[in-house]
Amino acid sequence: MDLRSKYRPREIFLSFHRRNQRWALMVAHRRAGKTVAAVNDLIEKATYNTRPNPRYGYIAPLLKQAKDIAWQYLKDFSAPFSPKINESNLHVELEALPNRPRITIYGADNPDSFRGLYFDGAILDEYGNMRKSVFQEILLPALIDRRGWCVMMGTPNGPNHFRDQWYESQSDDSWFKLFLPVSLTKLIPEDDLAMMRRMMDPEQYAQEMECSFEASVRGAIYARQVELMIAEGRIGDFRAKRGIPVHVVADLGWRDLTSVGFFQERPDGVVVDKAFADNMKPIKHYLQEIRAYFAATGHRMGRFFLPHDAKAKSLQTGKSTVEICIEERFKPEIVTELSLQDGISATRQFYDYLYYNKEGTEKLVLAAKSYHRKYDEELRTYSDEPVHDWSSHWMDMQRYMAIMANKKNWKPANSPLTYGFSLNDLFNQPKPIRGPRL
Repeated sequence: MDLRSKYRPREIFLSFHRRNQRWALMVAHRRAGKTVAAVNDLIEKATYNTRPNPRYGYIAPLLKQAKDIAWQYLKDFSAPFSPKINESNLHVELEALPNRPRITIYGADNPDSFRGLYFDGAILDEYGNMRKSVFQEILLPALIDRRGWCVMMGTPNGPNHFRDQWYESQSDDSWFKLFLPVSLTKLIPEDDLAMMRRMMDPEQYAQEMECSFEASVRGAIYARQVELMIAEGRIGDFRAKRGIPVHVVADLGWRDLTSVGFFQERPDGVVVDKAFADNMKPIKHYLQEIRAYFAATGHRMGRFFLPHDAKAKSLQTGKSTVEICIEERFKPEIVTELSLQDGISATRQFYDYLYYNKEGTEKLVLAAKSYHRKYDEELRTYSDEPVHDWSSHWMDMQRYMAIMANKKNWKPANSPLTYGFSLNDLFNQPKPIRGPRL
């Protein structure tokens, strides 16, 4: 019996099939062939599994969707292995193999259909359109018994857990990652792409065909500015330098995030050296973190900016944040009050002069890409106010930074940051307020 597969993988998927990591992420443009690759990956892995009764699952957001896009592929490509096909339960058993592995089609709209089972491997197709809990609460426990593997794949479709997982995994070698925009795969003829560019919004094309997670945030407020920073190489190894004060700015919260940023003004722009956030912590916790930063880096603290609500007294302590800071030998300044829209405008201009130290600002950069206005499908308009989510707390801090930064001597960035200043530039810089003894 000829047990050779009929599948001939595209070159772009070879690394995917040869991976040895347990967890995998695949981001691919429409019509790249990721479903065919995924179904055949299940079949291939099943053929060399020597355990008794192997079980594999292909899961799409909806059962009907899974059946429409994957079921026929599964039947066709399993043909060389004498599959026993169960049309009602949507599974095939590869009877030509001694342990008769089974591959089943599921829908994430009915997660109870695979709750309590075990899996040797699973595919989550269009993972961003499922609830995150489908993997965390149901599929992950099903993979533990057999140390099963999992692939999460799809096309970007908004600020969701698929997008978060992609960014979080970039520095984690235990994850296999494959990114396939159409400009890389060259699978679609250029005349068809030109037609699509004419008929689609630029953001839609960037999302669907170039796999842009930034474009997929509909109504994104700062996405274009961040994209320009990336294009100009202004997110990278840009650290604060000794001898120039580092300023601190914070946005305050309790249940919401308190976000803190450290930035250094130079004659040709501003470096954001580090940013962090936390919640459910007293103000003294953040002051300790600020002290720890300066103790570790040896930088001199410049000015310390707080929002207007820092003047409000706490019902618990009877003291304001400003008063607590002064007791702790900090000298805070209150951010100039502007309307939200004026602050957003100031921040957009601020991005022309901004450099991010990548190592210390990854969450801040992600927040800048995610910060967005809500879109009303019926009215076809965006709301005036940004959506209040995790990113808004980071961006409020960034807005305060933009409002209080001194821009009068800067030139817009068009090359990597250098010292590029004269003695006159140094003398013209505003004298920083001395920070606390650290």
